[in-house]
Amino acid sequence: MKLWTIAWFELRMLTRTRAVVLNLFLLPMVLIFILGNALSGNFTDGGEAAVEQAKVIIVEPKTEGTAGQRELGAGFGLREFLDAPEISQRLQTESIGSRDDAVRALIQGNADFAVVIPADFEERVMAGKAATWELIPGKDSMKNQAATMVFQAYLDEVNRVQAAIIALGPKAAVEAMGAMESMGGRGAVGSPETSYVETASLNARGETYSSFQYYAASMLIMFLLYSSLSASISLSEEKRTKTLYRLNAMPVSTLEIFLGKIAGNSLVAFLQAVVIIGGTTWFYGVDWGRHLGLLVLICVLVITASMMLAIIITLLSGSATVARSVVVTVIVIMTFLSGGFQPLPIELIQRMGEFTVNHWALQAILRLMLGEGPDEVMKYVAMLGLCCLLLLAAGIVSYRKVGYHE
Repeated sequence: MKLWTIAWFELRMLTRTRAVVLNLFLLPMVLIFILGNALSGNFTDGGEAAVEQAKVIIVEPKTEGTAGQRELGAGFGLREFLDAPEISQRLQTESIGSRDDAVRALIQGNADFAVVIPADFEERVMAGKAATWELIPGKDSMKNQAATMVFQAYLDEVNRVQAAIIALGPKAAVEAMGAMESMGGRGAVGSPETSYVETASLNARGETYSSFQYYAASMLIMFLLYSSLSASISLSEEKRTKTLYRLNAMPVSTLEIFLGKIAGNSLVAFLQAVVIIGGTTWFYGVDWGRHLGLLVLICVLVITASMMLAIIITLLSGSATVARSVVVTVIVIMTFLSGGFQPLPIELIQRMGEFTVNHWALQAILRLMLGEGPDEVMKYVAMLGLCCLLLLAAGIVSYRKVGYHE
């Protein structure tokens, strides 16, 4: 009973503070409106994404063969692959003999992407050895991603041929490849019937999320995490103003005071989630999906993670100023790594984002928006729950080690 009295006091105090109301309730709506409009070009909003043609320079040294000089990769259908309609409408290729010239063209903006093919590429493949290309990205991340996926599709086909060489031997593999190419069969590298590019939607029903949906989800998660900042300030202020000592003199335990403050800030965060979800649905037409129960569960888990973050940082920090700075820094970094500000195609950052609460919560909410079933969404909710358990364990250890006292 005393715990909920403290929680109710925290709720009333926070909701009566004008700065808190503006930062927690109005600011998210404004940011969603700005980001949803300003960055709408990065999203299809239900239509097919338009990918601009990328100019690709291929560093392709000539090699000597039985018929004199020939193009490197000719034996694996490289030219047929590049001339395929699906590829030529996305890539404009130009051969060049020097890697330095290719890099110079990328720096000067005369090309968007470069590929360096080793001189011993065919020999290594025919010998069953590892063979790779050097892919040099340019300035446009979207064109880099498109070109990387296209050339990776070709290399996957080459690797399939290499597997046949290892299994059947070079002679048998060459005979099999020759038979496939003479018949124009599906599966030959560079054959006309092979489709290397397929346009698809994010889910089976062809639905996509809009920019307003994406930023409504990402800002919801970020501001729920920011509720930990209010909890950190509330816990620190009792020590700074010396009122915690007075509270300890009352017939209430320190644990009840501590949990009451956490509960009060959690209620404010949940109220914040209701305002953001309801406001974006009403004013911006954001569709949050049909499974409201799962959405509530995700919000509860994010709030739990937020409160545990506040506990860990506040208890282990030497001062209130340091605690606030660390909380803000951690939230901004996690939001960036998870793509909360803008979807990032860089694989390393995507991998790092998987270690954040934001990533699993955002992916779960986006799949709710796309109309995925509970089974698909629960995989991400389970990982989010695991993050909460780890933070909960760390929070308990921090409280038992440091405690909440002056």
